[in-house]
Amino acid sequence: MGKQDTDDLIDRIGLVEAAKQRCVAGVLFTYRCSINCRHCCFGCAGDRPDVAMTARQCADALGMLHETGRVVHVAGGEAMLYWARLSEAVRVAHAEGNSPHFIETNCSFAVNEDVVRERLTFLAAHGLKGILASADPFHQEFVPPERFILVRRIAQEVFGARNFYGSHRPDAEIEHLQAIARDDALRRDYVRAYPPVIVGTAHAKLAQYLDGVAPQDPNLPTRGWRRGKAKGEKACRAEFAAETMWELHIDPYGNIQTNCGMILGSVARVRPARLLADGPENANRFVQAVAKEGALGLADLARREHGFMPPDQVTQTCELCYLARRFLRRFHPDVFGPAEVYM
Repeated sequence: MGKQDTDDLIDRIGLVEAAKQRCVAGVLFTYRCSINCRHCCFGCAGDRPDVAMTARQCADALGMLHETGRVVHVAGGEAMLYWARLSEAVRVAHAEGNSPHFIETNCSFAVNEDVVRERLTFLAAHGLKGILASADPFHQEFVPPERFILVRRIAQEVFGARNFYGSHRPDAEIEHLQAIARDDALRRDYVRAYPPVIVGTAHAKLAQYLDGVAPQDPNLPTRGWRRGKAKGEKACRAEFAAETMWELHIDPYGNIQTNCGMILGSVARVRPARLLADGPENANRFVQAVAKEGALGLADLARREHGFMPPDQVTQTCELCYLARRFLRRFHPDVFGPAEVYM
């Protein structure tokens, strides 16, 4: 399946439902961000290196990602920080028949209606099907709720409601997210009710709100980007197998990775579609360890080869995996990276 098949599917059932069927593939335009969310699995923030894709690099990456047959998007960081470069990338990709299907944004750019309408109208005119806008207590700690509400309203006008990828909760509930963000007790309750993936910034800022469990405990909570794991399932094959991997990325350095921080390959050596066909769970021995044996398998490999000592307690399997990966990065930066994810 290629881009045209995916375009047709989106036209029939909408962007959100198409993404559920086909999964997604994204350009990580930059790791730099306009905000510093506590739950960010990529460690994006305003003080990250000022590195973003060129228009040509982005257009080429989009072309490669469309070969996978997935729903293709541009993400970050916050790609809207580089609007001149991003809009040129979209213009070039559109001319070559490779427009992304949607762009992700935290809505910090939405300072007024004119700016939002101008940008979304431009994107629609250059082949985009919709937009993803974020709304949760972590984003609303930095982004006023009314900016998300504005983006949602105009996006639904421009692209249609079924092509708006984001919360459809009433305005009042979106506005309440800011209150959760500013109150430590409410934030704690939210994290415990909806645990994020405890990697990157989330490990540093949110693990404190969750209960610790011994790494070897069979009741250690699992987490990942693929919901619906079998009860007690500790291996992570679904996070890396082509047919079940939720998201595949190309970042500004040409790394191909999934969520997140384990490099599966480089576009200088392999195209994403080829990597998926060959089995990304076999990309390297570290990925094989996680896919077959889960976080404990990777932690044990790190212990045997480099003396890794896991903590007595962790909050979930993803946190254990992240700690093992962060330790291994000093020995294998070609696999565990880039640096932004581990800052």
